[in-house]
Amino acid sequence: MLKKVSFLFLLLAWFTHAYAVTPLPSSHAEIVKQIISQYMDENDVPGVAVELYIEGKPESYYFGYANPNIKQLMNKNTIVEIGSLSKVMTSLLFAQEVDAAKMQLNAPVRKYLPWLSDDFDDITMMNLATHTSGLPMKQSEDMKNQQALTQFLATYYPDYTSNEQWIYSNLNIGILGFALEKVTHRKLNELYINQILFPLGMQPIGLVVPPWLLTHYAMGYNENGDEVKPLPTSLLPAAGAVKASAQDMQRFLSAAIGLPGTPEHILYPMRMTQSVYVELPTKMQGLGWEVHPLETNDIKDLLKADDNLSKTLAVTEVYSKPRYSGDMLIDKSGGTPGFRVYIAVIPNKKTGIVILTNKFVSGSAIARTGREILFRLNNLTGNESDDSNVAE
Repeated sequence: MLKKVSFLFLLLAWFTHAYAVTPLPSSHAEIVKQIISQYMDENDVPGVAVELYIEGKPESYYFGYANPNIKQLMNKNTIVEIGSLSKVMTSLLFAQEVDAAKMQLNAPVRKYLPWLSDDFDDITMMNLATHTSGLPMKQSEDMKNQQALTQFLATYYPDYTSNEQWIYSNLNIGILGFALEKVTHRKLNELYINQILFPLGMQPIGLVVPPWLLTHYAMGYNENGDEVKPLPTSLLPAAGAVKASAQDMQRFLSAAIGLPGTPEHILYPMRMTQSVYVELPTKMQGLGWEVHPLETNDIKDLLKADDNLSKTLAVTEVYSKPRYSGDMLIDKSGGTPGFRVYIAVIPNKKTGIVILTNKFVSGSAIARTGREILFRLNNLTGNESDDSNVAE
């Protein structure tokens, strides 16, 4: 059982470790320290890595332990399971294929996977990437192998018509991954490594942590504070099986913002994924990413960060021409049984954040934390004199 992390420990870890790794401007450092210390204390989180870009300048910040058992501190090399941030990477792979005219956004899924049931004729690739296909969150628990999953999808009848309901779905992105493998004739991990990781200078981890990097793999903890074994092989790896280090995710963050040096074959597809395709009552949906306006009232709501991934939302509009705005908050949370992570960017401000933690807590808690840091460092908290604007 994980012991409660004391506030005194957090201060000690901050003074002895974070400054030693990357000196930050004192005003930024104080804000990050305050918010992350509160997050760790309230949620009993052993370790946190924060990677930031503010006005295009990188800042790194590390708290606590990657592995408390051996007193291994969080650092730039610490590897975590990024969970549903994998959906962003998978969507980027898809956008690259669309950009290269090898796949089509509005093509029926069965164009690429003809073995699927006839009902997939009415489901497009965009529906998969925007969670508007009508498919459920995941397959039945009794499906233990690829054969059972394939049989299920070959006979499946969706509960909803596409473009009518938004249902957050691992099945959607899992099937998107199958289509990518079929079209490219390459395994998904090879696609991650060759199309995203190598071009951005990230380590060749992807779905599998190489043996020589296993010492950097953080120990994960579930919501009860119990140790969790590394994520096993998944039937839907495209939806949540990628692993990455803090430094790797800083490089991905740079590309997600669109900073100079981002390769063109990543920059333009990234903008495609961050465009708005679907409008919902409480947010807008890109390919993998969620998109939020940043007017003052919206900022107040965003700092409340309702965790609505389990809700079914009515689709209010599907845009015939996707809309991109670099002035919006574009973000995504992710989690596995032992980890919780978050990424957010505001491209036109050249700013963004990645938070990596080695304990599973609610997605809303880490989203509130990441947004508060990002908003406060960019003076976007709405009414600066109103303490109610700051997430608790």
